[in-house]
Amino acid sequence: MPLMIFLSRSARTMLPAVWCFALVAVFGTAVQCQNPTNTPQPADDVVRINTDLVQTDVMVFDRQGRFVDGLRPDQFTLTLDGVKRPVSLISRVTSGSQQEAAQLAATRSGPVTPAAARGSAPMSDAGRLIFFFVDDVHLSGDSLARSRKALLRFVDEQLGPKDQVAVVSTSGQVGFLSQLTDNPLVLHEAIARLAYKRNPEGYAGKTRITEYMASRVEQGDRGLFAYLMESVKIEYGMGLGAGRGDHGNDSAGQAARLLKNRLGQIRAQSAADTTATLDVLGSLMQSSAVLPGRKLIFFLSDGFVVDPHGLDARSWLREVTQAAARSGAVIYTMDTRGTFGDTSIDPGSSDYVDMTSRHGGVSLGESTAPREPLSVLAEETGGRAIFNSNSIDQAIQQAVKETSDYYVLAWRPDSQNERNGKSRIEVAVEGPPDLKVRLRRNYFVPTNQQPAIPDNHTAKEPVKSVSETQLLATLGSAHPQRELPTSLSVGFMKQPASGFLLQAAMQIDRSAFNFTPFVADQKAIVDVMGAAIDDRGMIYSFKQVLTVLPNNSNESMAMPVMWSQQLTVKPGLYQVRVAVRERKTGRTGSAMQWVEVPAVDQQRFSMSSLFLGERQADPHSTERGPQPIRLDVDHRFARTSVLRFQTYVYNAAHKSGAPDVLIEAKVLRGRQQVFAVAPNRIPPEVTKDPAWLPYWTEIGLEQLSSGQYTLQVSATDRATNRNTSQRISFSVE
Repeated sequence: MPLMIFLSRSARTMLPAVWCFALVAVFGTAVQCQNPTNTPQPADDVVRINTDLVQTDVMVFDRQGRFVDGLRPDQFTLTLDGVKRPVSLISRVTSGSQQEAAQLAATRSGPVTPAAARGSAPMSDAGRLIFFFVDDVHLSGDSLARSRKALLRFVDEQLGPKDQVAVVSTSGQVGFLSQLTDNPLVLHEAIARLAYKRNPEGYAGKTRITEYMASRVEQGDRGLFAYLMESVKIEYGMGLGAGRGDHGNDSAGQAARLLKNRLGQIRAQSAADTTATLDVLGSLMQSSAVLPGRKLIFFLSDGFVVDPHGLDARSWLREVTQAAARSGAVIYTMDTRGTFGDTSIDPGSSDYVDMTSRHGGVSLGESTAPREPLSVLAEETGGRAIFNSNSIDQAIQQAVKETSDYYVLAWRPDSQNERNGKSRIEVAVEGPPDLKVRLRRNYFVPTNQQPAIPDNHTAKEPVKSVSETQLLATLGSAHPQRELPTSLSVGFMKQPASGFLLQAAMQIDRSAFNFTPFVADQKAIVDVMGAAIDDRGMIYSFKQVLTVLPNNSNESMAMPVMWSQQLTVKPGLYQVRVAVRERKTGRTGSAMQWVEVPAVDQQRFSMSSLFLGERQADPHSTERGPQPIRLDVDHRFARTSVLRFQTYVYNAAHKSGAPDVLIEAKVLRGRQQVFAVAPNRIPPEVTKDPAWLPYWTEIGLEQLSSGQYTLQVSATDRATNRNTSQRISFSVE
């Protein structure tokens, strides 16, 4: 869901000029901002796909549930409304790969360059887009507890180095933490916010009526209505003392009014909860449609009842599954009751026990009816409904494995219904008879996108208002915008006098600006808007204006446009956002990062964020000592370069002399260590203030293969045996 940001409480004013980020003297002096020039793309770099073709993703499994690799196009039979259609193209795709992002982007928007694909998925390793949709208004207390434990185990044990994960709830209690992130701390905070939100009927009597029972009565189950009437009469003392209700007209009329009123209230609450669930789920589909690749959505719920005669809920289900096709989402639904059942539902708890057919089938229906919409959501989107599983985390692990590979079939629509996406699609595979095919029953036919509104539009609304509106919309977007590929790197430092300082470094790819080489009087004006929002709703914001001039020197051709911002903040968990807009074209871009500023006092041993830089390795250089280098923003490094990192260690003990702090660094790929820097003592003479120790060192990257890594730096105060650490992700290309 989009995050709405209001900038009336601005903590910073517009900066009059662009300035670059210099961290400290040992890291390097300030680098002059370079102006971008055009970098033409080679013609053969463009992936061309006929936009008349429609793509359908298909998963094929053998008897043991393993993905079947190596299938040929002639083994697939595709039918639309029972009519065979030839398959034009077929490819095998790995979820989260650059191939996946490029293919789906090309299908929806026409030709795409590899640079654009890298802007959406810059890392070379596969990464997954995973959403955990927690239907908290339909979860019992026990189911919620099991779900929270399973999500925590996923984050701690299964989260990949490039995975982007979000936790979303029907009630919205997760708040601004319900956004894609690879930060385990943010995910832990989001899971901690999940609490019991079910809306049980506030009735303390003995006649228990569930949503399913109310739905059955609404559908005309007279036997069940008669049973409930008898129970109401006995509960309110309308009987003749023999344990049976009074069948007189007055008693029956009074009981009927009480019962119908309760049934109406239960149905109304049930409809409201169901509408809320499907509404939020549909919004999630719409907001994630801009993301490249296929999305995996886990829908955790105890289930809910959909009235077969109620058009609203069934219409919502159709819209959600169609939105899943447009966004490329696969839904795995889970009945979190497992085999435990829902102890909050006990249809036989009334004093009046009736073993006749009037009450028959209620217990079975209580278990099966809430699963029907879960089955629809899974089957229609190519996922799977998981029932009777008491291990939610194992089910999640299996689903992630199942969806890691799939086939993409490209075919050409023929009739108008096929072009409108209204035909029923089926796919069969020639081979062993026990092969299982799983695919979504809806498909998406891409349409041409409307261009952005230029600044010279003729509408009555002022140009400034259009620019401001687009910037605000981009800043509040649920996912990064990539028309202007923008990167953001945020870290915190503790200042002796002014508290905590957020350092935000930003950049735009040079190739994004279409300057004509060697033509004078060219420039691009870029408006910048940024904000840091903490979990209490505090907002620190800033505005900037960049003037970008062409520069045709060879050195500046490879250097991105860089600028920075500093914000003085209080301790807390922050989401930092930046949005940019080119005035001439109206193109926008955005980036987002989470950062935690801990509550560091004068006694707590702690460490600042890690700041990364890149130096080109030159074995023939005669220069000695640390050379100034530029702070890196996108954390993407060439294997031929050297990575330099810097941090600060605070509040080391120094009562009996100089601080004695040992610092070490590890490079991890996933959870496996691949490289380590030998422990070193921080030289105490580098600063006059022992409570503020800077440290930096370098790592040659030629020993690492291409891929995604995590740098973990740990410090130990040997005088007190206290420890602290920080982590940061980077990629080698």
